[in-house]
Amino acid sequence: MVTRVKVQRISAEFRSRSSVSGFWSALRAFALHAIQRVIHFKVLQAMYVTAVEPTFAAVPAGMTAGFLDGATLRRMASEAKYDLTPEFVDDALSKGDECYGIFDGGQPAAYGWYARSPTLMSDRLCVQVDPSYVYMYKGLTLDAYRGRRLHAIGKTRALASYQARGYKGMVSYIESDNVDSLKSAYRMGSVLFGRVFIIRILGRYLTLRTPGCAAFGFDVAPLRRNGGVTHGAAARPERVPVSTP
Repeated sequence: MVTRVKVQRISAEFRSRSSVSGFWSALRAFALHAIQRVIHFKVLQAMYVTAVEPTFAAVPAGMTAGFLDGATLRRMASEAKYDLTPEFVDDALSKGDECYGIFDGGQPAAYGWYARSPTLMSDRLCVQVDPSYVYMYKGLTLDAYRGRRLHAIGKTRALASYQARGYKGMVSYIESDNVDSLKSAYRMGSVLFGRVFIIRILGRYLTLRTPGCAAFGFDVAPLRRNGGVTHGAAARPERVPVSTP
């Protein structure tokens, strides 16, 4: 009986995802989940965007947008709904990262973080990007504002700001089974340039990237115990919420 219920639940979930994302996208996502039940395995879709999509350049009526100062970010860190901690905010600001947010009156509705230096994905994995590009990470939209494309709007406006400073564009990654985020990224003009495969075997990480990543200096590399980066080598991980897309 329990097995039958599980099969029915999985079947319903697959039909629901297929209706939204298409049969093959849903099938790939389910296959990846099946692999992840056996070993820790992730596939990151590496993407860039250099064109400001006019559709997402304007802030919705009644809202404002801009880079957030430290005081605002520390206030947000005191509220669990923003998924920020004081330690995260201090660490990010100390390395020069910036947060671009959209406000509904005095209420932060969505935000995204932007880095111009190597950034931790976990305390044993580090994301690196060519310094002529900005790396976008850790985006969040409050549940009450989902469906209004605030993530795409914030990212597009941040892109325009960084290009005005001389950066070529923006780089980010999305996990392959995050179909909705992939559709959103393509909608705002993002282009896939490569993939990074992350495998954890016996408590150690192995990362592999496809050739297209080299043009953007994009890599996810394990850290040595002394804090240095070991390209393509194994390292012992402990995941922390630092560089989630």
